[in-house]
Amino acid sequence: MQAVISNDAEKEWMLPLLELRNALDVDDDRELRDFRRMSGRLHPFKGRLVHGAYLQQAREEWLRRLLEAQTWIRANGPQYVRDLTLITLEELRAIRPEWVYVKHEIEDSLPGIYQSATGEPYPDPPVDSALAVNGAEIVDTLREVCGDDEQQFLMIREPLGVERAFRTMTRRAGLFDALEKVVSKYAFEDEEDALDFALRREQHTAELRDLPRSGARAAGEPQPSPPPEERSPTEAETLAADLRAAGLVPADTSSDGP
Repeated sequence: MQAVISNDAEKEWMLPLLELRNALDVDDDRELRDFRRMSGRLHPFKGRLVHGAYLQQAREEWLRRLLEAQTWIRANGPQYVRDLTLITLEELRAIRPEWVYVKHEIEDSLPGIYQSATGEPYPDPPVDSALAVNGAEIVDTLREVCGDDEQQFLMIREPLGVERAFRTMTRRAGLFDALEKVVSKYAFEDEEDALDFALRREQHTAELRDLPRSGARAAGEPQPSPPPEERSPTEAETLAADLRAAGLVPADTSSDGP
């Protein structure tokens, strides 16, 4: 692509695509990704965590750059690319609920990104009337309260989205489990804290796996019951047997004993 642009002035309209491609084509983009997997689990590998999905800021920036490239090419490119579509409205409609309802990003940032990048209002109505009224205000308040503590901000914001998802249900079974998962997911101060926890958990699991059988029993594994010992008869039982043998008391035929 770089050679095509360099050798043909008419292909300069491709420059925004080249810049976007170069930004995506990096060997390591760990700093743009969450140190947790999408499920919230921690996955240590060779002394560091395997990072998961793109962070919110990164996803918003990729979308903004893609829309800006599309807008610039339509305005400045030759006639045959004036209708170029890099991302469709249907794709945007698929991304938006994923951000708001699945990732619980209640600020609903996609319409604002679209308008800023294209100069046109986003064509769809708000996904949630309550969010349209106070979503941005809630997020601004949380940012002010949490300051630079990103994990605290996320741990407070996400339960708001979880609660809203359960609000319209007749039975809210599962709400507390969902909230507990959020608290567990954001229970770390930062990636270093999460890595330390994951490595200690991994070491503990390995130690339990390598325990000998005797050690496993000592750690709580159910042990087989010892064989029952013969019980010596009591004096009363011996006297009763002697009396029955002498015929002084009738023989006991019940199963309940004397």
